[in-house]
Amino acid sequence: MSKNEKTFSRDTIVAQATPFGHSGVALVRLSGQGSVKIVEKLTGGSSLKNRVSTFSKILSPNNDVIDRALITFFRAPASYTGENVVEITPHGNPAIVENIIETICTYGGRIADPGEFTKRAFINGKLDLVQVEAVAALINSKSKEAALAQQKIAAGALSKKINEIKDLLVSTLALVENEIDISEELMGEQTIASVKTNLIKTKDLIGGLLETYRLGKMLFEGLDVIIVGKTNVGKSTLFNALVKKDVSIVNQEPGTTRNLIESRVLIDGAVIRVVDTAGVRKTKNPVEKEGLERAKMRAKKADLILHLIDDPAKAVTIKKTKKKLIILTKSDLRKNLDEKNNIIHISAKTGLGLGGLLNKIKRSLGITSLSTDTTYLSTLRQKRALSLSGKPLERAISSVGVDPVDLSTLAFDIRESLNQIDSILGKTTADEILNTIFTSFCVGK
Repeated sequence: MSKNEKTFSRDTIVAQATPFGHSGVALVRLSGQGSVKIVEKLTGGSSLKNRVSTFSKILSPNNDVIDRALITFFRAPASYTGENVVEITPHGNPAIVENIIETICTYGGRIADPGEFTKRAFINGKLDLVQVEAVAALINSKSKEAALAQQKIAAGALSKKINEIKDLLVSTLALVENEIDISEELMGEQTIASVKTNLIKTKDLIGGLLETYRLGKMLFEGLDVIIVGKTNVGKSTLFNALVKKDVSIVNQEPGTTRNLIESRVLIDGAVIRVVDTAGVRKTKNPVEKEGLERAKMRAKKADLILHLIDDPAKAVTIKKTKKKLIILTKSDLRKNLDEKNNIIHISAKTGLGLGGLLNKIKRSLGITSLSTDTTYLSTLRQKRALSLSGKPLERAISSVGVDPVDLSTLAFDIRESLNQIDSILGKTTADEILNTIFTSFCVGK
């Protein structure tokens, strides 16, 4: 632990851990060496027992009764932060909570920074960085499926997989460095075989985790589904039907939708951002032109494009791509509804074909593969570091196939891969990345 971290731990921090507002009860949390003494002053000398709730008066510096509350003490290191933690549960009146926190600050506490409780848990080895990110994501989960998946990660499921990769790299590096100490230049055939086997297994484990990122992104961050097409083909009507509420204005006047209109919808636990766009047409209106330009930019980044058209003859001429569904609208006005050339027939107005379209959207996005039993990569930071760890690993695998093996270069590449794995867990992560992660938390966590 560095000098700065020791200074950090001597402070006693306090914050409200429940949302601001009126409620039956609230929760005020303290962490630090002075938390027990501060609470003894706050209660007029009440004795706190480890992991036992005590009912006590909460007194002001003038000995006025602020409230009566349950107080629970968690002795270090068996607490969330690894320090002495005290949780006070008063009535949920903002005035009462504020008075308690002000009194605690009078006795030597200070208001916690955003994420400071979890940061202390990280510094004290109670959580690694993967678990820290899961705590933040759990608080902000948009579906029960996402919350269940983040609970698994917070409990260490993803960390276990990443540590398995790390352990393989460490044992492989030990083999190589032992050969350097013994032979300096040459590596025995048996050792070469063991090193190669370990490196290939590590590569497969990394590849398997990277494959989970797209589904993890869908579950935790959401995917973009953008609706495009010419004016008056039914984009806004379909948008309203998909999000199940009247958000986008439906009108026969061309150019009604000029800006991007977005709404979130949950589909089997996945967060889907449905985006309605300006209808494609020639226009001199600068506002409408800007709307069209924004639609093009958003379509390039979209995970799935719903290209709407109301002319059967022109539908077959649209260029097909993996991330585009071609949808023939206003099908309630036609008799021939054969789905040729993968063209989907719908009527957003009557609901015709919407069930089939929803199933096509699910299959195209991979929503049918989602499972809360799977452990997913949950952040872009994790994916990038894991991808970067694979590059020196590839070099190491290639170098093992060369005779004689350059042991120093091989060891260097394995260390490079290991450093990236350590950065995922927070062992070698830059301070600016850590600060960004922790400041995204609420104050009481």
